[in-house]
Amino acid sequence: MRKYKSLIKLVPYMKNYKMLIILGTLGLIASSLIYAPIPYLIGYIIDKVLLKNKNYYQLYYFIFILALLYILRYTVSLVSKALFIKFQNFLINNIRLELIDKILELPMSFLSNQEKGYILGRVSESGNIGTLFSPQFITIFLCIFDFILALFMMLSLSVKLTFIVCITIPIYFFTVKNSSNNFHKITKAAFENKAVLDASTFEILNGIEEIKILNGKSTQLGRYKTNLHNLIDSSIKQNKYIMFFTENISLVDDLSTVFILLISGIMILNGHLTIGTYTAFTNYMIQIFGTTRSFTGLGVMLEPICISIDRVQEIMDLDSEDSCRNEDLTEEILSIRFEELSFKYNKNTQNIINNLNFEINKGDRVLLSGDNGTGKSTLIKIILGLYFPDKGKLLINNRNSFGISTKSIRKRIGIVSQNVFLFKGSVLENILYAQNDKNRQDVVNLISKYNLEKYINNFENKLDTIITQNGSGVSGGQAQLIAFLRAILTKKDVIILDEGTSNLDSDTKKVILNVLEESNFYNILIIISHQKESFHFNKFINLNQYKENS
Repeated sequence: MRKYKSLIKLVPYMKNYKMLIILGTLGLIASSLIYAPIPYLIGYIIDKVLLKNKNYYQLYYFIFILALLYILRYTVSLVSKALFIKFQNFLINNIRLELIDKILELPMSFLSNQEKGYILGRVSESGNIGTLFSPQFITIFLCIFDFILALFMMLSLSVKLTFIVCITIPIYFFTVKNSSNNFHKITKAAFENKAVLDASTFEILNGIEEIKILNGKSTQLGRYKTNLHNLIDSSIKQNKYIMFFTENISLVDDLSTVFILLISGIMILNGHLTIGTYTAFTNYMIQIFGTTRSFTGLGVMLEPICISIDRVQEIMDLDSEDSCRNEDLTEEILSIRFEELSFKYNKNTQNIINNLNFEINKGDRVLLSGDNGTGKSTLIKIILGLYFPDKGKLLINNRNSFGISTKSIRKRIGIVSQNVFLFKGSVLENILYAQNDKNRQDVVNLISKYNLEKYINNFENKLDTIITQNGSGVSGGQAQLIAFLRAILTKKDVIILDEGTSNLDSDTKKVILNVLEESNFYNILIIISHQKESFHFNKFINLNQYKENS
């Protein structure tokens, strides 16, 4: 049972839905109690009403009682299972939400080394956990009541036949144990191969334009086929185990039924058992075998669920990017200082930035330049807390940034990058993104203040123009304009343009640079550019001199 300890990890998620669980469970127990006398009643009708008394009135009466019991059982079962369906959906969506919340908190040092499709596949695995709380699965757990009630009724009908039935139960468990070896390992491999295939699918969809341009269809399909073959191989192995398990159990079930029929037939011929009693006993026996089959197969059914729980928990147990950053930055950013700062993305590579020493203070307008690959954008990501220095320090207001919450740092920084990510929604929604204290009128006022109306009017429906995910259909210049408005909508201590005007036409670029030149809504301005901007800078950082020699 040690391998099923994963189920305990679900307890915290279940606490908010106690009433649904209690009512649903009581309903299923009531359903079992309602069914308990039905087989006995059927046997009574056969022996007493049909074969002995041959009474039409009694037949109609007992058939009416049977129908009422079936309808009552149907109603109670329907309501209780509906409660579990509701609970199941609430629980899984809660787990998905927490999982996405956790992923958003993970450091980029982890996320940048994972394929997005792979992470998507891991998130989708959380849906497997819902199977545990499906009405069908819950019914298996509550079959124990059916088992106890059926066993009690069987003993009242025939002790000898009940003893024979009980002998077959250990055979079920022995069959299951020998049919499910290595199932855990194969199931885990199938899940991993599914996540890898999801990553491959995501790569195709994400890079479909480049694949077409490079005529890379055959190359990409070759990679996809390899991943697909691995998934098919593991899925076939998994389904073979399930097939052998199911067929072995069915064989034991069938042979047990035949054996009981043989013994019952001899007893009926000898006058020790009536046909009605045999009919009732058979119905209870079906319940016993059904419950036994369900419980013996429970392990095979729980394996994928436990693996999914463990794989979800693996992500939930990862350290968040702010796990060691407990201090909030409550004051304005007045200075940023780099002390012997070095950084590299992978341990076995050379430093991208090597021993950087530089200080930026309030009022500084900094031009950050350097060749491609010298770490200009990387340095901005370090300031934003997306990555940590491998060596040296980043000091914000003379405080080591390693101890400061990344959220409180990012709250005070506005950034416009070369490749702006736009979210699905309107232009207005993208400008207001994550700025809940601002509204449409604030955006309109901002546009009017800096005379940017004509640039917004270039959008088909102005601020209400709908943008598809990642800005498809929007030019690079329009995307940068949206990002610029988003960056300055709320007063920021630091404004950063990471090639943030590279896609703008000369007229729009001039307007935005004039806004930055003539305004005082920031303490520090950092511009990354390969071009000589018509802008007054008072500090310059050329990262070429801080690149480690090969």
